[in-house]
Amino acid sequence: MGIDIKAIWQGGFKQGNGKLSIENSGLDGVNFKPFFAKSDGTFTNPEELLASAHATCYAMTFGYILSENEIIADRLETNVSVVIENNVLKSSNINFKASIPGIENDLFQQLADKAKEMCTVGNALNIEITLNASLL
Repeated sequence: MGIDIKAIWQGGFKQGNGKLSIENSGLDGVNFKPFFAKSDGTFTNPEELLASAHATCYAMTFGYILSENEIIADRLETNVSVVIENNVLKSSNINFKASIPGIENDLFQQLADKAKEMCTVGNALNIEITLNASLL
């Protein structure tokens, strides 16, 4: 599997801006700026994209595990916050809530932990990852 991403930056670091194209997803022209730049809500930055990638990867991995066990969720909600200190990503914290009819909490926790271990993005980060998983 290959993923093709193109990022174009124009201008100085603080005043400049960039555009991101993600070929496989058909996203073209996503705006990005440095994390400290003021934003009107239409920009993202690499740190936000990294947290977004971890959140979506975890949710999709959990969904895959459910399907392998022939379980269907009503809702999966994943919130990821990353901690950055001195320009180093220190940790990623997953707060995961799910509505899954008929599942016992013990099985849910086992599957949640398995998704944490299988998540490709989480594995690539190679940092401390915490998980708080709860049923709605």
